[in-house]
Amino acid sequence: MQTSLTALTNINRWRLAAITLGGALAMTLAIPAFAAGPKPVVNSPTTATGQVGVAFSYQITATNPPLTGYGSTLPAIPGVNFNATTGLFSGTPTAAGPGPATYSGNITATNANGTSAAQNLAITINPATPVINSSLTASGKQGVAFSYTITATNSPTSFNATGLPSGLSVNTSTGAITGTPTINGNNINVTIRATNAGGTGSATLVLSIAPPVPTITSASTASGTAGSSFSYQITADQVIPSGGWATTVSIPGVNFSTSTGLFSGTPSNPAGGTFSGTVSAT
Repeated sequence: MQTSLTALTNINRWRLAAITLGGALAMTLAIPAFAAGPKPVVNSPTTATGQVGVAFSYQITATNPPLTGYGSTLPAIPGVNFNATTGLFSGTPTAAGPGPATYSGNITATNANGTSAAQNLAITINPATPVINSSLTASGKQGVAFSYTITATNSPTSFNATGLPSGLSVNTSTGAITGTPTINGNNINVTIRATNAGGTGSATLVLSIAPPVPTITSASTASGTAGSSFSYQITADQVIPSGGWATTVSIPGVNFSTSTGLFSGTPSNPAGGTFSGTVSAT
């Protein structure tokens, strides 16, 4: 017996012919085609976030391995590379604007059966965290207008300060600390902050607020008698520390205490007289 197969124009159909001693026998066979396997489906996140100066990594993932390659239409991200063999974005971003920079495009994955549908991916790169670079010490005086401005690197978008003495406030848009202190003191610790999309930088500002200039409140004249005990106390509207009193008045027989502001003694000039000068408190 002799047999043969003949392909028909209708795909996957074949004619089987067999020749025997009794004659020829022909029949048509329908052989089903093997369907192609599934293509990949990208299933990695559609967004990712990085920061200037910080190592970044994003991996494209997809179903139906083994995967033979990957594609991306995202624009170049400074400092970040894309590996089309592994599907990995990696590197350390080197640039962003004053605010976040977003890079958008499509990603795909490929296997032996074809390439996946495109999936959108948006990678946002935030600027580096601000670093305070204004002076960390400042001084003022109680009752006198005060001004200090917080400054920082990496384009801050807002500022803050906590622990400010009474009478001072911060402008959160400009970083200016202004006002008139109503108290005084040394080594007043104030936490100052600068913020952008990448985070918040902080530092400690040390304020020294001096007390206001004292005002002498005691009488501007006093009288005594030669040979008789004399006393005159200078007073002021504030507490004056020891050593803070001074005078240019000199009276024979009368002493002046720079610690207490007290004139005391017994005038020794029999002829008397008027003794003028200034008194001060610091």
